[in-house]
Amino acid sequence: MSLFFPDAMGENDDDNSELSDHARFLTKGAFLLTPSHDLSLDKAANICDKLNFRGSFSLTKTATGILFKFSDPEDFQQVFRKGFHRVTGGRLYRKVNIPCRPQKTFSMLVHEVPIDLPEDDIRASLYRYASVVEVTRIPPKIDQPPGSPNPIRVTVASLDEYNQLLQQGLDFYGATYFPTEPLKKDQLRGSKEKLLPPDLDGKDGE
Repeated sequence: MSLFFPDAMGENDDDNSELSDHARFLTKGAFLLTPSHDLSLDKAANICDKLNFRGSFSLTKTATGILFKFSDPEDFQQVFRKGFHRVTGGRLYRKVNIPCRPQKTFSMLVHEVPIDLPEDDIRASLYRYASVVEVTRIPPKIDQPPGSPNPIRVTVASLDEYNQLLQQGLDFYGATYFPTEPLKKDQLRGSKEKLLPPDLDGKDGE
């Protein structure tokens, strides 16, 4: 794992230093350890390195402590549950859970994906895109032709990555490029999972 220290304030100012195993990723779990006392970024990184992470992480020095950010919620939970008394010298500290919400997300539909192709493989094929929020196959529609696969919805938090996927299609490891199109709200209407029995939809007898 390669680590780097981007410093926005200069070499001698540690207030905004950062330690990360990847240049950028979509944060799906974060907490602030405050005050950090004697816990440095290097010591915090050593703690993370000893754990078996599924995704990426980064550490940022704030005015009072250290901000831990994770691309995988399970990695976040693993570190958030840990005690830091030993590395903080037994002094009092707080772990503040930070809600992680991207500023804006963009959704598209991916077509012609065989129904037996696992969503996990589609998700893994998007490894070049750091802002992927969700990959899920949407329910079939009532008027969908028999045997045709229902589309997969891909949501990203980067407009650049969204436009790139729309222009190029979804590259499935170079084997094919699945066609993509912007998701419109009316495209989700009429899906089978949203239908209610006649006696429950509130319209009987009208």
